[in-house]
Amino acid sequence: MNSMTQNRDESIRLLLARLDDLCAKGGRGEMGISPFLTPREAKYAARHLAARIAAGTALLYGGYPDAERVRAVILPDYAEGLADRDRLTADPVAALREAGLEELADSLRSGALPLLIRGSGFRELNHRDYLGSVLGLGLERSALGDLVVADAHHAYLYTSASMGDFLVTQLVKVATDTVKTLYPPADSVPTLARRLQPISDTVASERLDCVVAALCNLSREKAQTAIRSGLVELDYELTEACDAAVEPPAVLSVRGFGKYAVHRFDGETRKGRIRLVAGKYI
Repeated sequence: MNSMTQNRDESIRLLLARLDDLCAKGGRGEMGISPFLTPREAKYAARHLAARIAAGTALLYGGYPDAERVRAVILPDYAEGLADRDRLTADPVAALREAGLEELADSLRSGALPLLIRGSGFRELNHRDYLGSVLGLGLERSALGDLVVADAHHAYLYTSASMGDFLVTQLVKVATDTVKTLYPPADSVPTLARRLQPISDTVASERLDCVVAALCNLSREKAQTAIRSGLVELDYELTEACDAAVEPPAVLSVRGFGKYAVHRFDGETRKGRIRLVAGKYI
């Protein structure tokens, strides 16, 4: 086992231990909530908390449906059976309110609130501009949820109420642009979706090296080098196996090139190559 693998395994072990501590809080009648998790951490958290999620006493929450960066939330044991489980998955804050658990609903909502970062309109801003400026204030990434760029001059950032109060006063510049950071009215936040630049190509097979080569416009040999060098994640797991099968829908991240969504393989061409339908996160 190499050092990179050991570090990954240790980080997951620590995550699961922290989740167990939060579960202990739930047993004492308190709500436990983690920092924002990466998508990879969220996958392991969901597995670890599967029984509690099924019982309606745990959930993953990022402030809006389909959030990538979420917080693991452990509800007090007394909440079991009080909230509808399907409703808890779809809209946990509303589900808790409907169950009469107002205090828990307020605590959950304040853990992942949207902020609107509004530029001056004189400069186009991208995801890197926004995130770099926020982290430049000395914040840890785990204190922040999803950052979704709405257009060239507006972005939404999810974070806790306490961190939001800090950013409202301190985030006044993004790159070289003057911005205003504020809490938007709840009914003004649009349905957020990450923007993708469509990609259509063909590949020789569904192997990881073939797909990476197509998405990143690399030769197959350079794609293999990137994979073996630990630069590629498939569904948020680092893999160094060039022959790993890509099974859509899948997410691919290639350090130095970006993040991609593999939607589907869409049949074969007359020459026997496989049509790839994907998108690059922008």
